[in-house]
Amino acid sequence: MTHTQPVQNTQVKGPLDGLIVVEIATVIMGPLAGRLFAKLGAEVIHIEAPRGDVIRRSGQSRNPGMSAAALSLGDGEKNITLDFSDEEDQHTLGELIGIADIIVTNYLPRQRQKYDFDWDSVSEVNPECILITAQGFSSNSPEGDRPAYDDIIQAASGLSDVYRKSLGRPQYAPYVVADKVCALSMVYSGLAAIHRRHVTGVGQWVDVPMFDVMSDFNMVEQLNDYTFEPPLGDAGWHRTINPARRPHRTTDGWVCVLPYNDRQWRDFLAIDDPTVADGTVPYATNRDRNAHVEETQALIAEFAAHRSTSEVIRLCHDHDIPAQAVNRIEDLVDDEYLRRRGTVERVDHPTEGSYWRTTPNVGYSESPLQPVDLASPADGDREGIMTLIEQRRNK
Repeated sequence: MTHTQPVQNTQVKGPLDGLIVVEIATVIMGPLAGRLFAKLGAEVIHIEAPRGDVIRRSGQSRNPGMSAAALSLGDGEKNITLDFSDEEDQHTLGELIGIADIIVTNYLPRQRQKYDFDWDSVSEVNPECILITAQGFSSNSPEGDRPAYDDIIQAASGLSDVYRKSLGRPQYAPYVVADKVCALSMVYSGLAAIHRRHVTGVGQWVDVPMFDVMSDFNMVEQLNDYTFEPPLGDAGWHRTINPARRPHRTTDGWVCVLPYNDRQWRDFLAIDDPTVADGTVPYATNRDRNAHVEETQALIAEFAAHRSTSEVIRLCHDHDIPAQAVNRIEDLVDDEYLRRRGTVERVDHPTEGSYWRTTPNVGYSESPLQPVDLASPADGDREGIMTLIEQRRNK
């Protein structure tokens, strides 16, 4: 199979073209927010400590400091190392704050204040700037300086308990879901503040507390019957926490079959029993099926067990019933849809060789997303960044 890159239209810029984002962040959450801003067309400058971000040393790499996570999170960003205890580097930090439209950081409040990128310091230098801060708990709470990583927030926000309701014991999601959801929250909250600045001309501080964001994220559906006062039932969205809800084995793999609405359920049963009619459909309503998840999933499991994955999908799609093979993560790089879209592409890095690059690939009719610069070493863009500071200062 040939691996091609999409042709770049150099006449079109991303929707955030012209914005400068200064990212003073580490590990996943803050850098992911910066990566998303870069994908949307902003000029993103990632400030790293002299040793480079810890994520550069996470996992295998062909060259020091260029791990898989660093390549992914560094997509489209320019990198510079600054020692905040060094007077000259402090001056450079101040220059970058002065030209920034947005500052993204997941440093704790005490650290921001120590190095003068707290809101009081930022607004004095650049009152039109949007400062986006994110950490475990609100900066304006007694818990603001309490360190918190993804697992801590999964435990605090009830996410681990959703697993208990489903599987009988609490556990963590096998990916950094809190970091990722909060990174998205940083981006949309920052864009709202940019719109407000467009109206008023005034910058502001946007604080994204992970505990608050993830608690809301989980309670949207999982608070369920406990929403009412007094409660009408237990917390937990019964359809999703039931352990019977899972992919099912086929003769050659695994498949997800989801006849969700009443018509889809009726048509699904009719594949093997054409005599099924509206009045005789078992578990005919969504409420019935949610109350009998074990029974309905058993019917789906039986349907899949003696068919191949491709046959299950063909039969379901012929009846407009959602169905999907269970992809391995490794399968995604060769998925025909993702490759055709350019969501996954193989690129050739000047120092790291070939690797797989991904993008969220949101569609814009007037300013489509374009391929961005490849990730660079920790201090790989200092000269270009200093030129940008000079250009902005003289603008």
